[in-house]
Amino acid sequence: MNNNYLGISAIVLGTICFSINDISVKLFSTEMPLHQLMFFRATFAICILLFLILPFYGGLKYLNTNNPVFHIFRGLAVVGANTFFFISIAELSLAEATAIFFIAPILITVFAIFFLEEKVGIRRSLACLIGFVGMLFIIKPGSISFNLISLFPFIAALFYTALHIMTRKYGAQEKPLTMGFYIQVCFLITSLMFASGFYIADVNVDQSKALTFLTGSWVSVNTFDLLHIFFGIAFPISIGGVLVSYAYKNYEASFLAPFEYGALIIAVMSTYLIWNEIPDNLSLIGITLIMFSGIFVSIREKQVSSIRSSRKIIHRR
Repeated sequence: MNNNYLGISAIVLGTICFSINDISVKLFSTEMPLHQLMFFRATFAICILLFLILPFYGGLKYLNTNNPVFHIFRGLAVVGANTFFFISIAELSLAEATAIFFIAPILITVFAIFFLEEKVGIRRSLACLIGFVGMLFIIKPGSISFNLISLFPFIAALFYTALHIMTRKYGAQEKPLTMGFYIQVCFLITSLMFASGFYIADVNVDQSKALTFLTGSWVSVNTFDLLHIFFGIAFPISIGGVLVSYAYKNYEASFLAPFEYGALIIAVMSTYLIWNEIPDNLSLIGITLIMFSGIFVSIREKQVSSIRSSRKIIHRR
């Protein structure tokens, strides 16, 4: 198989896995608190990585790392991104939350100027601006339909941006499976911390679906729930994480990123098919603007990267 097709296949399958995870989490948002769900997900995911995937890479020694601090901060960034995104979909439609979250590639471009000293031209700057306008169409600040929870996917995108900036700056020598494993360890620890903290505080926020999902008490689970968590959340997130990490480690991010926007299409379709909801016209315009501006930024980054590479070759000659 052509190497490019292998990278595309990995990112598309990874995106489908993440979409299955998002749909399953939203389905659970009225039945089980987020920290309990994340505890089961992390436990199952660690077992999958240790017993089903890791043996093919030589065992536990593959998890050795010389940079534990990097994994801690990267793990906390993923926990932050997941927490804010998941509590938002308890109240928002999956399509709108996913679209707002997809401002992340544009944020990565903006933050790369300051933290990675990358230069961004007028065309990418304009595309970033259009993406932000698209986000405002969905959030609708100042309107009667504005919901404060709609800012949560944006906060999730900020955490996700921090994750990618850290990975691009410090993660070149780290292995995809190793990064995925320590992320799940962070989820396991933080889920227990959240559960303990909310139990002691005895928080009561019944008026908000999102905050109830965040702070609720643990509930009893049956076999069907555990199977759903395993096959609908833990397995997809484990496989998806390895696939996406493999893809971005071995292929150009600007080449792969447009294929991730398939998650937006899946989110819109599942919102209609499962919850019988259709985003309003302004939200649909916003989703379209975010998707096309993000794809343009990715394509333009690839073009700029090719030009820089050509200049370096000419200079070396």
